[in-house]
Amino acid sequence: MEGRHGAPTRDATRVPGTSSAPAPVTPPPPDEPALLEGFEEGVVVCDGAGVVRAANPAARSLLPGLRVGEVVDVARCDVLARAVRDGAPDGFEAVVVHPAGERHVRGRRGPGLGTTPPPAPREGDTTWYLRDVTGEQARTDTLLAAQERAAFLAEAGRALHGVLHLDRTARRVVALAVPRLAAGATLVVRHDDTVTWACAELGGGRPRLGRLAAADLARVPALTAALGGGDAAGPWLAEELARVTGLEAGPGPLRACPVPITGVVEAVVVLADPRAGDEDYPLAAVEEDLLTSYVARAGTALAAAALHEEQAHLGAVLQESLAAPRLPVTPGVVWGAAYRPARETMRVGGDFYEVVGAPQEGGRSAFLLGDVCGKGIEAAVLSGRVRQSWHALRLLEDRPGRLLPLLNTALLDAVATRDESPRFATMVLGDARPAGDGAVELRLATGGHPPPLILRTTGEVEPVAMSGMLVGGIREARFGEAEVRLGPGDTCLLYSDGVVEARGPGDFFGEERLAAVLPRCAGAPAAVLCEQLEQTVVSWLDGHDHDDVAMLAIQAPPV
Repeated sequence: MEGRHGAPTRDATRVPGTSSAPAPVTPPPPDEPALLEGFEEGVVVCDGAGVVRAANPAARSLLPGLRVGEVVDVARCDVLARAVRDGAPDGFEAVVVHPAGERHVRGRRGPGLGTTPPPAPREGDTTWYLRDVTGEQARTDTLLAAQERAAFLAEAGRALHGVLHLDRTARRVVALAVPRLAAGATLVVRHDDTVTWACAELGGGRPRLGRLAAADLARVPALTAALGGGDAAGPWLAEELARVTGLEAGPGPLRACPVPITGVVEAVVVLADPRAGDEDYPLAAVEEDLLTSYVARAGTALAAAALHEEQAHLGAVLQESLAAPRLPVTPGVVWGAAYRPARETMRVGGDFYEVVGAPQEGGRSAFLLGDVCGKGIEAAVLSGRVRQSWHALRLLEDRPGRLLPLLNTALLDAVATRDESPRFATMVLGDARPAGDGAVELRLATGGHPPPLILRTTGEVEPVAMSGMLVGGIREARFGEAEVRLGPGDTCLLYSDGVVEARGPGDFFGEERLAAVLPRCAGAPAAVLCEQLEQTVVSWLDGHDHDDVAMLAIQAPPV
């Protein structure tokens, strides 16, 4: 008797003369159903014992070890075997070995084949639909890798942006590189005559930082070549890095990446490839574009930090040259001063004072207090120009009444030479000479400035009657002169308009209020007097903005 399609079958009844138990016979593989052959997906039908009852060409192409009529385990597809054994209602996804290379296979359990012959579905059969998702997985991996690279570069950009400090930037460059780019990273930066290095390694804690004199670069020629953008490959690089940092290099090779910076600093990043010790962070897996982009960001941050440090150093030197000077100690004359710029963070402004002590005992000490137009660094530069001109002209003329016209001419000539808009100043200048009876004799000249105030030991306040035109305004300017005698303990106060124009609760501090406050300071040392006046003005301001404030006190020593 033959079954459908000519497949032989055996009668279940006992044949005379034979054993009562029929011998088990494995049926030959059924013919492939035409419907399965048209499936793009691989289709595998297994019975309850895990025997493959049917498999279309797509399935056999995807799993070359698959055989109809054999247990699925023999196909060497462990994941499919477990899915058949356990049911795996959620399907599976696995990497299988294929003659063409590893393939990503996704399987799902689906409905049976219905009544399509053969084979007819039986109780316990399971049908699995397999799909090659190698291309999809590759595209997904590529997308995820691109997203991860973008996230890393964005994080690096945020971490390096705005640091503006060379040492901190160097530490961050190596800290970000570990472990994303390598198991260890060393950065060497040459700026002016200083070489800075920073290194970080897995589990090494905070990156280390050190210095190397530029002259010592002769001992590390490979590293020097890398700093200049040359090829640093060679067996000496690890030895030189160890000599510079004091850390022994790991067993893996090193890769030097010159940092693209133009003109500001020279730098190189050396990455330690951990392939010999740590398979989780292989340098070989780092894409060239990622490494190039990171090194470019590091170079931008290092250049910005170096440039900022240069500018900060330049500003500090400029501020130091323009800052209020220390007062000299001169026998027979006591000095006091106070200075508060409008922009306190800059420490300089348009108000200024200067005192030059007498070259010999009993000689004349010269002094100057003034205010130039404007605020901030521009005004500070102009005030520095005025002070330098005053120092130079004092070598030609020491009498205040004749010195001030010379200074006026010098300012006008400087503006004309530089093709600048007119810049003027107000000032009081003069000199002080101790008298034999403990008094101090003053010679004063002024141009456009508030008149000095004389504070007697009795508390009486006397303004010095003199006035004059702005300095640097016109060539025919006229200036006022006066001579004053200070008795023992008397004080002459020079001040800028920032004192009387300090605006407090709805009103200026004013000359009248200043004259009313001064008697409280009678008999106080010159330095204490200026400090008390400054605190009074600051209290009056009550946190409001203010102009530059400068005060200079000349005092005859009390008896």
